[in-house]
Amino acid sequence: MSDIVSQPWFWPAVIVSVGLPLMLIGLTEFHNALARRGSRAAPIVLMVRNYLVPVAGILVLISQPGAWEGEGTWPRVIWTIFGLLVIVVTINALNHLIFHRAEKGSWRDRFPTIFSDLIRFVFIVLGIAAVFWWVWDADVAGVFAALGITSIVVGLALQNAVGSIVSGLFLIFESPFDLGDWIETGGTRGQVVEVNWRAVHLDTGNGIVVMPTAELAGGSFVNLTRSSEAYAAVHTATFGSDDPPGRVRELLVAVARDLPIVASAEPRASTVGGGTFSVAIPLRNPGDHDAVLDAFATRLWYAARRADLHLDGDTSDDWRTPAQLQDSLRQIAPALSLKAGETDALAAHARLERYCAGESILRPGMVPTETRFILAGSVMLGIPTDDDGFVQVTVLGVHDAVGLTALSRTQTISRAVAMSEVDVVVLPVSVLDEIVRMHPVVAREIVRESENRVRLAQTALQSAGGVLPHGRRVLG
Repeated sequence: MSDIVSQPWFWPAVIVSVGLPLMLIGLTEFHNALARRGSRAAPIVLMVRNYLVPVAGILVLISQPGAWEGEGTWPRVIWTIFGLLVIVVTINALNHLIFHRAEKGSWRDRFPTIFSDLIRFVFIVLGIAAVFWWVWDADVAGVFAALGITSIVVGLALQNAVGSIVSGLFLIFESPFDLGDWIETGGTRGQVVEVNWRAVHLDTGNGIVVMPTAELAGGSFVNLTRSSEAYAAVHTATFGSDDPPGRVRELLVAVARDLPIVASAEPRASTVGGGTFSVAIPLRNPGDHDAVLDAFATRLWYAARRADLHLDGDTSDDWRTPAQLQDSLRQIAPALSLKAGETDALAAHARLERYCAGESILRPGMVPTETRFILAGSVMLGIPTDDDGFVQVTVLGVHDAVGLTALSRTQTISRAVAMSEVDVVVLPVSVLDEIVRMHPVVAREIVRESENRVRLAQTALQSAGGVLPHGRRVLG
């Protein structure tokens, strides 16, 4: 027994006979765990278990002194197989660690598959050459020379194509933009939705623009998302030469501030000269550029006429005439308990206004100094919530009033938004005070309507899971 134990092959044989089954069992469990998780490393572990470990066990046995007479061919064959298996497993493992586990959007994730396959092929060729040099004492200088010459020939033949691809790769590695960023280049503005080694896909809101990465790398572009300030849409407008510049700038800022999809930053208006003004509207998303400018231009047309400013030099307004004002006052006379002759005296103090759909007629936190009576259109009355939401309370129609709290000089918590084009006649609070003095029934009607709106607000807020703020129970 002692003679057997003292043999040089005994302990390697024991290690292989005991260690090989244990290692195979361990690798099997490891492979099953990876397969259950859907890991792409499972095939690599399977290759190690089925091929690399058994061949390594054979090598341990045949490498012992006296196990094989002379050098022989079969040991070299087995060493060659083992070397090739090591090369394949190592390359697959590196490919998995570097590229398969790459974070989404990183340069490793966007690295072209064709290049990773080419690099893998080169390493396999070099590995095979090294194995044959080490095991068979082969002269592999020709292999390296052939690779060098092939690389030169391919490089010269494809220098233009490869040059553009390499330029695109440098752009990817530099990462001047990420998925979801907005960029602008050559008159094209869009959101980056896909980046690969060949092209960048931009969603312009009107289709997908596929732009070669080499074109971006060779030109210039602006990353709108990475700007230190919010991206601003710029609108230029011309007013009459007699319009006060200060009032014009205030109007531009007020209209821009009331747009619902602008950023929290303050709009900026400036005088260009010659009756021309510019306003910069900060946006939450550069993709809102066209929609914001369209809404702004529409609202500016209405706001300029309400402010008696002459947008584009236009001084005509066929709707706001004395005759139309008298007809409007006679239309709301029953709601104010006015007799036929009493409306004539109101014309000197009242005025007509028109709003477009989406404009705010009444805002939370303000104490109205005027009350507006709806002549045409509809208005949604609601309460803003803390999470930038909006709870609808009721819809106001023809002859309904907006700004009932003007009579009580109290702050409103509601917002009134035009649901369509809305025509109103505006009465200052001083005129409303005089009407109430002559007709007390008007005050009782206003109080009754205010209480009704409070009840509607409580019901709407309860349905939405909110409550009416204590001490602020007045709606417009």
